[in-house]
Amino acid sequence: METKDTGKVRLSVEENSYLHAVIYTDGEIIEADIQPVTDYLNMFSAPVPALIERKGHYAISILVQIAMMQQTKSRLKAVAFIERDRRDALMTRIAASTYFRDVEVRSFYERKMAVDWLRQFFSSTPLLPQARNTA
Repeated sequence: METKDTGKVRLSVEENSYLHAVIYTDGEIIEADIQPVTDYLNMFSAPVPALIERKGHYAISILVQIAMMQQTKSRLKAVAFIERDRRDALMTRIAASTYFRDVEVRSFYERKMAVDWLRQFFSSTPLLPQARNTA
């Protein structure tokens, strides 16, 4: 499956078992940034487990958090965040209690542990894009 780069977030499927999202912007994530991510998630036939890494230091307004909650909760099965520091861990706690509150969220400091958690509990079948109607 192809990698999608929105200019702020890079999305890819890793090992055919989880979505890998790298947020690399140092700017603000705005409502217009949500739709490309939602479009990518819409390619899958079922909710997916996701690994999220923060490479930048970004801001998300309350309006964007509401849009994320409305548009991603039915598309994500679980989210594992890889933390760099306490600030990241705080952002994960905020995400878990707000815009990802309907999704299983966990915080990790090691990528291997995050991937193992996703695989063990949420990656039971390969990630498959939705079947396209060719008729």
